[in-house]
Amino acid sequence: MIRFLAQLQSAYDIDPQKTVISGFSQGGILSASVALSAPECVAGFGVLSGRILPELEPHLAGTERLAKLRGFIGHGECDSKLPVTWAQRSDRLLDELGVAHLTRLYPIDHEISAAMQADFLQWLQGVTKAH
Repeated sequence: MIRFLAQLQSAYDIDPQKTVISGFSQGGILSASVALSAPECVAGFGVLSGRILPELEPHLAGTERLAKLRGFIGHGECDSKLPVTWAQRSDRLLDELGVAHLTRLYPIDHEISAAMQADFLQWLQGVTKAH
């Protein structure tokens, strides 16, 4: 995925500091994995009803490399597929890594609500304007 992202950026002349990768469920897992292991590739990442894999830990970039990265964690409090504890763990991990992030919980199941979408888009505007 990291190579594919670099190819897209090269082909379309996209600045990595203007690139945000995000996804729902497994897409969010992949987005966090790319961003936290290769933060030079993106300005930010979103995890929408997903999680950060514990298996990623050996591949995490150092805190200096993660310093400019921004993250968004959106999760349902009633998620029946990935319990809300995954969002709480992700929030703590990003705190420990010094990654600036926003975590929002919603009264939903394993889905994206209008409120989550609105919060993510507002966060996204802040990330793209900052770089």
